[in-house]
Amino acid sequence: MKRVLSVILAAMLILAAVPAFAFSSGEYKNGDVNKDNNLSVKDATLIQQWLAKLKEFDETQEKLADYNLDSNINIRDVTLIQKVLAQLSEAPVESTAVPQETTVETAPAETTEPVTGTQPASTEATQPEETTAPVEATAPNPEVDSKVDIYFTNNKNWSKVYFFVYNTATGSALKAWPGTQVTKSTTNTNGEKVFSMNIDTSKYDRIVFNDGADTNQTANVALNRASSGFFISDSSKPQLQLVGTYAYKGADKGELKELSFDYPEGYKKKVWIWTPADYDKNSKEPYKTIYMPDGQNIFDFKNVAYGGWEVSDAVESLMSNGGRGVILVGIESTGTKRDTELTPDIGEIQKGVESYGNYKNGKGKVFSDFVVNTVMPYVRENYNSSSARQDNMVAGSSSGGLESFYIGMEHHDKFCAIGALSPAFILFDDTVWNNYLAKYDLKAADMPKIYIYDGKVGLEETLYSFIVQMKERLIKGGYDSSKIKFVIEEKAEHNEAWWRLVYSEFLDWTLF
Repeated sequence: MKRVLSVILAAMLILAAVPAFAFSSGEYKNGDVNKDNNLSVKDATLIQQWLAKLKEFDETQEKLADYNLDSNINIRDVTLIQKVLAQLSEAPVESTAVPQETTVETAPAETTEPVTGTQPASTEATQPEETTAPVEATAPNPEVDSKVDIYFTNNKNWSKVYFFVYNTATGSALKAWPGTQVTKSTTNTNGEKVFSMNIDTSKYDRIVFNDGADTNQTANVALNRASSGFFISDSSKPQLQLVGTYAYKGADKGELKELSFDYPEGYKKKVWIWTPADYDKNSKEPYKTIYMPDGQNIFDFKNVAYGGWEVSDAVESLMSNGGRGVILVGIESTGTKRDTELTPDIGEIQKGVESYGNYKNGKGKVFSDFVVNTVMPYVRENYNSSSARQDNMVAGSSSGGLESFYIGMEHHDKFCAIGALSPAFILFDDTVWNNYLAKYDLKAADMPKIYIYDGKVGLEETLYSFIVQMKERLIKGGYDSSKIKFVIEEKAEHNEAWWRLVYSEFLDWTLF
């Protein structure tokens, strides 16, 4: 009878959204598995780690971990603790609208809904069928022909259009500068001429659009199987015009959802999940997924200085060339907390760098754990996202590039590839980095592929030597050099407009 009353009391407290506990075991209250006399996110995390067989509990801790008193320790206990702490009664609210600055509110609990699946699930280790069932095997992209049609919208009305196509490794060009004059064109609904040319991306990896008169030309643009349509997005520098991207063949836009999670540091954090147009939640083949910090500017958002990365456009271009869609997950990291969130605390910040931002005592581990222990389980619980290591990637730029490198290294058992674009390796000196990397077997077969990119203008030039040092450090430590793609763009600056131009290259290199 006493047990029944305890269960009823616990249910009433959950519905009332009042932080309270069902019973106490000796001096510890229910759920307090770390025995610090306080129910917190740490307790929920410990239970998840126990479920994943990463932690061991003593007899008292096992009793405390059974939060809903059903004589089992499972994800329901984690979910209920998270609800009580957040004073929530259901999963983060989803919205298909473009993210707004207003706070997302949650609706009252529906007592008929089961508690499982309404909050981020535990790691895949709590669902053994995901790692053993055929459905969770690697889902390779369909074979994509390296010969792709490239389209250029002449939205600035150049008198002539040339495609200069070349290979960065060999220096060879399809045709000497200014390249091939392209005359094949159609007219779009805006009355603009769209010029096209079929190019073999296995032979050439860069393209420059120009007018043949050395008056107008674009920046160097990555050319690969995730390339399709381009247009001039910024012509302020006539001989270095930046481009926007799109999938010319008209791949339907996917669906973007905004969610709101409780962050361990005591505030809300937005997460955006984009599913491609070919997404099928019932497909036997799960989807590859890319996780990215700075979720507030990786899509085509207009409220950032240089526009979004337009990462979904790269996926849509790949699809228009015959590839399969990829799920994209962006985690918010903005405002005054960004520097701290995206800086791992692996050692003392290098002298002279402190003035760049608030990097001391970084909380990168909190962000990393949030991605791996909260966001990834939620995505896998609610989307057809593969839990296989070879189907998951992490990528970011600047501090986000540093954090992505950290996440990928810390959890190389969960990520097959890292995208580190203009990464802030400058924050730590050689001693700190050597000590940090020493804990890994850099020669191990399961170390992730790493795409490293940097420019040579402004802040990019400042970061450059430290990025080169990281590449050399990894290779000296035995890292398989074939797993590192090192890209330097001489004219590139430190902003989204440039990262947008090479994201398709990261995507192509990672997937194939």
